[in-house]
Amino acid sequence: MCLSTVGGHFQKARQRSVKTLPNAWPEGTRWIEMRPSPMARTRHVAGPETRRPKYMRFDHAPTRHRPVGGVTARLITLVMLPVTVTCLLAGSFVFSHWSAATHAAAIDDGVSALSHLVKLRDSLHTQQAVEAFNVRFDQLGVTQAAATTFVGVDWAAQIEPARAEGNQAIAALARTSPVDAGALQVLYAAIDGAVIGPSEAAQRLTDFGESVGRALSDGLNQLEVNARRAPALSVALESLRAASSLVNVATPRVVDLSAVWFPAPSDTPQATAAALARLGGENADYATASTRLRDLGVTSVVTQLAALEADARVQPFDLAIAATLRGEPLTAAGATLDVDKVAAAFRGHIILDSLLDGLIATASTAVTDEGHRESATQRTAFMLWAAGAAAVALTSIAIALRLAHSISRPLKDLAAYAHAVNEGHLDVEPAHGRNKGPRETRVALSVFTDLVTNLQLLDAKANALAHLEFDNPALRQPLPGRLGRSLESSVALLSGSIVERDQLQMNLAHQATHDSLTGILNRPAAITGIQAALNRATRTGATTAVLFVDLNDFKAVNDSHGHEVGDEVLRQIAVRMTAGLRSGDFVARLGGDEFVVVAEAIAGVAEATDVARRIIDTISQVVNVGGLRISIGAAVGVAVTLDGPEDPLRLLARADAAMYRAKRHDRSAIEIFDANLQRQMVEREDIETALTAVLAATGDSEFRLHYQPVLDAQTGAMVGAEALIRWDRPGHGLLPPDAFIPIAEATALIIDIDCWVLAAAARQLVAWSDVAELADMPVSVNVSGRHLLSRQLPDHIRAVLAETGIDPHRLIIEITETVLLTDLVSASAELDDVRALGPKVAIDDFGTGYTSLAHLQQLPIDTIKIDRSFISQLDRKRGNSLVRMVTELGHAIDITIVAEGVETDQERTSLQAIGADFLQGFLLSRPLPPAEFASWACEHVAARWQPAPVA
Repeated sequence: MCLSTVGGHFQKARQRSVKTLPNAWPEGTRWIEMRPSPMARTRHVAGPETRRPKYMRFDHAPTRHRPVGGVTARLITLVMLPVTVTCLLAGSFVFSHWSAATHAAAIDDGVSALSHLVKLRDSLHTQQAVEAFNVRFDQLGVTQAAATTFVGVDWAAQIEPARAEGNQAIAALARTSPVDAGALQVLYAAIDGAVIGPSEAAQRLTDFGESVGRALSDGLNQLEVNARRAPALSVALESLRAASSLVNVATPRVVDLSAVWFPAPSDTPQATAAALARLGGENADYATASTRLRDLGVTSVVTQLAALEADARVQPFDLAIAATLRGEPLTAAGATLDVDKVAAAFRGHIILDSLLDGLIATASTAVTDEGHRESATQRTAFMLWAAGAAAVALTSIAIALRLAHSISRPLKDLAAYAHAVNEGHLDVEPAHGRNKGPRETRVALSVFTDLVTNLQLLDAKANALAHLEFDNPALRQPLPGRLGRSLESSVALLSGSIVERDQLQMNLAHQATHDSLTGILNRPAAITGIQAALNRATRTGATTAVLFVDLNDFKAVNDSHGHEVGDEVLRQIAVRMTAGLRSGDFVARLGGDEFVVVAEAIAGVAEATDVARRIIDTISQVVNVGGLRISIGAAVGVAVTLDGPEDPLRLLARADAAMYRAKRHDRSAIEIFDANLQRQMVEREDIETALTAVLAATGDSEFRLHYQPVLDAQTGAMVGAEALIRWDRPGHGLLPPDAFIPIAEATALIIDIDCWVLAAAARQLVAWSDVAELADMPVSVNVSGRHLLSRQLPDHIRAVLAETGIDPHRLIIEITETVLLTDLVSASAELDDVRALGPKVAIDDFGTGYTSLAHLQQLPIDTIKIDRSFISQLDRKRGNSLVRMVTELGHAIDITIVAEGVETDQERTSLQAIGADFLQGFLLSRPLPPAEFASWACEHVAARWQPAPVA
């Protein structure tokens, strides 16, 4: 036995030690508690040996040292120190400052947007002031040129710079601009082209300005909320708001002053008095805003405001307002209008308006500077705190690494020591002795060292077993103590388990590749074997033959004698075939009564035929089962490798196709896969591909339904029709069902075709609802046996009925007789479900199978359709008697009889005399397209024949 096996079992055995502490042990003996593993508990049966003690003795206890901290304490320190320090400091402070820095950066961005709003508002304000002047002069009948000469300032020249500055601000604001740039440009064009007058221009510019003012106010409000923790920025924002208030009342003051000085002809004294009152309020608001600016104390703004108020060019305007509010006249010494004084006042306002724009720009700059300063301050604070937190984190990590090293190094030494022992170096010593590291590590190292001493003897035993040295003295030397006895019994138990496991693996491998009934290879193993044979043939250039074997009439053996007899027949045939094979060949069971034989290195088709003939001879010998002598034959299809690589499944399919052709011949026939079969397979694949495409198409289908009438045998009245599918295949014309239905039957395509026929027939019944002759006519639909046994037919019928809403009693489901006998129980259950939905059930091609009276009693059917092969024999006594017997039997159990394939008047007359219920065949009508069938039905209404006398 190898060392790894014994050593692995030792790990389990050392957990099953003595439970009691005997008093006889020497003083100082140390005991360590051991807990048995689940494996150790389940490997023993009940008995005295199962109650293993949970203590292990060591004759030499390790030297005790003063504890200096165990693994648990060190790991707690290792985890808690960096987590606590780093998370508390870095998580709290750094995140707080990072949030503040991010917040400040957002404020900085908002301030930048605010500055562009200020510029846009100044632009609109300047243009609105110019248009307000133009309005007033228009009211006074003064031209712009005269007003410019009178005032001495060309205020219209300020429009272009103001517009350029506004356009730049709109472009900078982009999508956040409160002004529609396109609408503003349209307004400019209307003003320049004199499309609108100064009054409308001033009003529309005022509207645009108010939109910008609202956006500016909203931006100021938002920034003031965000800047609550930045006092200097808050003051700068309030200063910008106060400066904006100055601008708001600047233009209205000069407009109302001009209205008081120069009333328009249309102005009433009351209007002039109202303008004077407004001027007083506006002047008070201007003074309040100025005081607020000075109180806020923003240095650059206060300085700019002081310079503005001290500007000699502005003072005439302020003095003019004060004089007007005091009621002083605008006259010179000679009681004439003081023109110079008036002109100086208007020039002062224009200069004041320009200086106010500069004041707004200064206040905006102050806000921008404070925003940048706040962002930089918070960013610097964040960087400082981040650096400090990183330093603390690095220090914590360094401490943690030092503690980890104090734990990991002794553990690595212990792991290296264990690895050396596992490699077989039982005499190695620990790298740094036994007194390093945490207490738990030192105890584990001491215990492991003591165990190594016991393993040395176990190693000697294992080596002796591995080299099969059964006379080695080490094998006779017992392992000391209870541990040794436990280990000895465990080794024996483990050895038995290994044998059992190997046997189980062999059994599973055999079951995966062999047939459970016969013991020979199964289908997957056969495919693998064919592939291996083809690989060898490719290397050697030899020819390989695959022989597909199908037993004849094996179903009759099962039906007549039972499945137990059938199983024994299969077993004996498998034994015979295996015994008769050439050396190197193999046989496998594919399923049911089908086998495959692979013959390698054959000379050609002739030798493959000889092998097939020997197989048939072997199978054809009588089989004795419990006193029964059973004789069966076989059909064999042969396929040989062609030039080039072959696919095992394709080669098997070729042999299968040859076998089916052999089944059509006499018993025990042999067929070779040849060019004709190759062509048939190609055509079959071509038809399968084309059918798949037709069924997958969503447009008009290539399928067509023709309808053949079913007439009352006695009166000739039409009582129904059978829907028969045709395929209008491009390039091939209209194909009958036997050209493609058998191919579809071999695949699941037949179910899709059945569903199409059901749906098409039901829709046709709906279309014929308006034709009196066809309104209540039932239609028969042929359904595949594969469809019936798939257990999907009731659901498909239910779906068609729900889609079309037709009366289910107008639908007749026809099932071929041979299908019903494949699985009588399942077929009967499915037909019960079909009839429960409303449609009737008919057996088609009756007489081609082996349906007995008992079968008819079990099957839920309404109609029997007698096959054409019996109708054609009515002129013979035997054929006439068979049809009469089936008809009378059907009537006795309330089943309707339909005679198919009626082609002559004699057949019709005979069937009338026999008592058949309905007739169908070419004599009455060939299958017709829907339109022709409807015409035929309408014309046939009056056509009747006299019932024949019943014989």
